[in-house]
Amino acid sequence: MLRKLASPFVLLMCILCFNESLYAQGNNNAANKLYQKAMAAFENYHFEEGVQFLHKSIEKDSNYLDSYIALFQYFIDHKKNREAIQVFERSYIKDPSYFTNLKVKYATAYASIGNYSKALSILKSQYENLPGNLKSKADELMSICGFAIQQTIDPNIQVMNAGDSINTAAPEYFPAVTVQDSLFLFMRRDGVTREDFYFSTITPAGFSNAIPLMDSINNTDKKGAPSLSSDLKTLFFAAELQEYGFGRYDIYTVLKTPTGWSEPMNVGPNVNTTYWESAPSISPDGQALYFCSNKPGGYGGIDIYVSYLDEEGSWGEAINLGPNINTKGDEQTPFIHADNHSLYFSSNGWPGFGNADLFVVRKKIDGSWTKPMNLGFPINSYDNEGSVAISSNGAEGYIASDRPDSRGGLDIYKIKLAENTKANKTYYLNGRIVEAGTKKSLSGNVKLADLTDSTQFMQIYVDNAGYFVLALPYFDTLALQISSPQHEYLSSLMTADSIKAFNGKTVEFELAPIQKVFTKNFENVFFNINSAQLQSRSYNELNALVAYLKNNPSAIILIEGHTDNTGSDRLNETLSAKRAEAIAAYLIQKGIDRNFIYTKGYGASKPIADNTSETGRAQNRRTSFTITLP
Repeated sequence: MLRKLASPFVLLMCILCFNESLYAQGNNNAANKLYQKAMAAFENYHFEEGVQFLHKSIEKDSNYLDSYIALFQYFIDHKKNREAIQVFERSYIKDPSYFTNLKVKYATAYASIGNYSKALSILKSQYENLPGNLKSKADELMSICGFAIQQTIDPNIQVMNAGDSINTAAPEYFPAVTVQDSLFLFMRRDGVTREDFYFSTITPAGFSNAIPLMDSINNTDKKGAPSLSSDLKTLFFAAELQEYGFGRYDIYTVLKTPTGWSEPMNVGPNVNTTYWESAPSISPDGQALYFCSNKPGGYGGIDIYVSYLDEEGSWGEAINLGPNINTKGDEQTPFIHADNHSLYFSSNGWPGFGNADLFVVRKKIDGSWTKPMNLGFPINSYDNEGSVAISSNGAEGYIASDRPDSRGGLDIYKIKLAENTKANKTYYLNGRIVEAGTKKSLSGNVKLADLTDSTQFMQIYVDNAGYFVLALPYFDTLALQISSPQHEYLSSLMTADSIKAFNGKTVEFELAPIQKVFTKNFENVFFNINSAQLQSRSYNELNALVAYLKNNPSAIILIEGHTDNTGSDRLNETLSAKRAEAIAAYLIQKGIDRNFIYTKGYGASKPIADNTSETGRAQNRRTSFTITLP
């Protein structure tokens, strides 16, 4: 899964051979012998010993510049950029012309510690003296510095190594976190090609010691990029499994069973091709699968795509997320947050602080995406930030990065986001749909919508076991709809307080079996005061009724309006009739046959509570409906 890079030793030896051939400096025989010993130590991967020999060489002859260059390159390769800068500045004054070819590396060291202004100053002052082959690299770095200097550094951003429970001397990468913020998954590479899934539980005290996922799931060497469904029962990942695959890397699922993980299942040809597909991220409602691919027809080398689950349970044709996200460069490692609204990813095509940076976009009402927003420094640095996962709290997350305090190569880091790049804080509930009275589990459909604009952003198809996990973004008000064939539907509003109260709870939702004739009050249909004008926050409940009537096209519906006893009987009857007619007009607008809709305004003639109190009068101001099935 990781792109292979040249080892620090290979890079070091290349630069040393290059410099020796051009610059044979220093004639002290003792210094030269120590330098040669350093080269032999490096060749045998004894780096610390080699560094000691270089220091001794410089002690013997402070003008032996090849030892300075070797030390500088060693520090650059091992992310010790401050030490590299010190070595360069100590040796440069001895013979500036000797270091011309290292000026871009010197500037890069400053960029790597976040001092982009100094890096830009170095490049501008030395640009005319650079050989032609380095000017293009200088141009690229100056462009990066220009972008970085213009950015405001948010003091709230934090980056902390995740610690020894997660990180080792081996590379760790591809972090993933569950909707419940209880389980943390990632990849660890053992050797050149071996990659294994690891997991750790998250507690208030921190991470448990990570252990490999058990069973046969880790059997194959080449795999990665885990993404776990909200109910923790389906794991999506990418792997090279020739017996199941269409191409080099494909996306697969395994199901959790009483005896362990199932055999891998290819998600199908609408997602996987003969090219490379990887980095799946499953949406919290399980209806959208985000991934990246290098197949032809995109905007660059690697693009991000999405596939939606159809009614038959198959993944539909993959859709490119378009030029608002994808560039002529590479966009990779998408992560859809638990709010089902914020998408994080890496890119080397958008302006950034170095190589690949991390970005966030938001889904708009029409389904398109906002312009990518850089997560900022120091989350992003001059080096590659290649994968990201954001906790359900929306403010914290995890990245894979190679930094000076890493335990070895790539490590997992915990981050705190700037305010403008946070996702919506998201809670969750464990739900079960049951039949009223019998408590029998029911299959069904769960929908969640934002009441402010009636946009649906979660939909879960529930099997006949009745259980589901629902992510609950912390909005002012959410509209919840639950339905099951041959049963009445449920439509309810969830306030911010109730969303928080539901967090982590198990809730049973009872649906009554459909009778030939049944009556219900509208619980979440609202009108302006003394008006028949529907408020937009009524649309979610009315849309649930529309869906029910479309599934039962022969049903006859009588819509009734009621008022309290305030005002004259004539005005109350007129207002109640107009409110019933307004609901009918909405149903007709949505495609319900007007010949099956009847309305009646009763005014204050059918109270259901006492009109002597405000509480009672509020209950009497209502609309209701009666459905008659053939």
